[in-house]
Amino acid sequence: MGASAAAFVVAAPADYSLAAGHASTGLAAAVVGQRPPAAALAALGAAPRSAGGQAAFAAPVGAALAATSLLIALRSAVRRRDRRSHTRSARTQAAAQATQVAPASALAEEWVESQVRKASAASGGRLDAALSERGLVTLRELGAPARNQEPWKYSDLKALFDDSALAPLPAPSEDILREAVAALLEETEEGQDHARLVFVDGVLSPEFSRPGRSDKALVGGALALAVTGGAEVKARIAELLGPLPEKDMFLANKNDALGCAKLAALNQSLLEDCACVLADDAEAPDSEAITVEVAFITTGSSPSCACPRVLVQAGKNRRLRVIESHLSSDPSDVSLSNGVCRIIAAEGAVVEHDLLQQKADGSRFVESLTAEVAAGASYQLRLLQTGARAGRVNAAMALQGEGASCKVLGTLLADEEQQLDLHSLIHHSVPGGKSEQLHKNIVAGSAECIFKGSIRVDKAAQQTTSSQLCRTLLLTKKAKVKAMPSLQIQADDVTCSHGAAITELDETEVFYMRSRGLDPGAAKKLLLVAFPQDLLGDLSKVAPKVYQRAIDKLVRMAAQ
Repeated sequence: MGASAAAFVVAAPADYSLAAGHASTGLAAAVVGQRPPAAALAALGAAPRSAGGQAAFAAPVGAALAATSLLIALRSAVRRRDRRSHTRSARTQAAAQATQVAPASALAEEWVESQVRKASAASGGRLDAALSERGLVTLRELGAPARNQEPWKYSDLKALFDDSALAPLPAPSEDILREAVAALLEETEEGQDHARLVFVDGVLSPEFSRPGRSDKALVGGALALAVTGGAEVKARIAELLGPLPEKDMFLANKNDALGCAKLAALNQSLLEDCACVLADDAEAPDSEAITVEVAFITTGSSPSCACPRVLVQAGKNRRLRVIESHLSSDPSDVSLSNGVCRIIAAEGAVVEHDLLQQKADGSRFVESLTAEVAAGASYQLRLLQTGARAGRVNAAMALQGEGASCKVLGTLLADEEQQLDLHSLIHHSVPGGKSEQLHKNIVAGSAECIFKGSIRVDKAAQQTTSSQLCRTLLLTKKAKVKAMPSLQIQADDVTCSHGAAITELDETEVFYMRSRGLDPGAAKKLLLVAFPQDLLGDLSKVAPKVYQRAIDKLVRMAAQ
């Protein structure tokens, strides 16, 4: 055979290879599902050689160019097939996702409908018939949570709404319940005069509640206050409870929505009582805060979901502190709590709000929280979630007056198969507002934490100062987090920042601890306990039992 660089070899009858360009025609043809056509071989100017039944052919440069054209045609065929295969794969994946979304959506709709039937069949026992009826009407207008809705895109709807394998627990005896509730509630110190409201399965418990001694605010259950305060107080409470988030206030487009409306309407339709803290205006700022402890405890024996409700109205210059906790009296509790909380801070008011969720590991929890902050007022939310199989908080804060401020501190501790979630919105609509959001996740086992926080600054909200930071520690290979901080800024004279950081435990820090005499387990424990302390702040003083339960969980997570 000639030595020309343009020469090529075709070996017949079964193995085809093109020496020019070192490409395999036989392989390329096999990929596209066909052999090189005889016409193409003939076009190469093939001439047979007799030795060993093989055929060798030498060709001029023109034939080599023809071979190159054949290669290009074959490669184009491969690309077309790859594109068709990718399209089929994408369609198959989309169909699988649609199939997965459909059962979850149907499950949520079925669960909500079951609650509607229970509400419709129930006679009496509602806080306000008109409010309940309006809640039912809203329920029929809105669709149930679904994975193809932006607010619920990442939520495990099956874990949250699937009751098929769950059954209510037997009702506990009075002695067992009394002992369990006493173990959960904070100890009462001598001389302590702050109010305590304890709701067991949605009903205010006079045995565990304490009215407090403040004459600056109305504190109690809505049913009780309507009796003692008369028609005026009853009308005031009904007016404040009427508006629902993302239905009558905090309206948002589908991409910014928190997913509050449907479940808030369900809460309204099933509402039996409400924890109320109503403080009228003061001429001068309060020197000390009015402290109210609100505890919602589920026994797991109720056939329907619990609907905790909190209403806080801080009048002008008032200072309030509300410690809201959600607990289970039985570790086997699998019930769902669907809460709603509304905070109203008038001009110059200061509201500190602790939202503490430590329900049983198999239970479910959702709360939709709104805060309206007037000029010169401030609102601080400290969120701690450690319990529940699926726990979610939707928090929306609106800074509605000049100089209003807001601070959100969030801590999620997720282990095993938990999914804990915070969806938040801080809305600046007027000039001179300030907001700060600090959030931390610690995730172990195969658990997942979700943080989706939006800060919206309208065009009129010039000179806004806002910051947002989410930090996450992943302790195991299967631990997951979805962190989605977001800034939406239309004003041009602002100071805003946001960010997220995800990491494992720093081995350098562990080594430093070990160099000081600690064993690896103790070093890891110390670092984990220290990680959220800047957000937990004085929780060890205001709610020591809650704080200790959180520390105990961190210690267990450190052992993994």
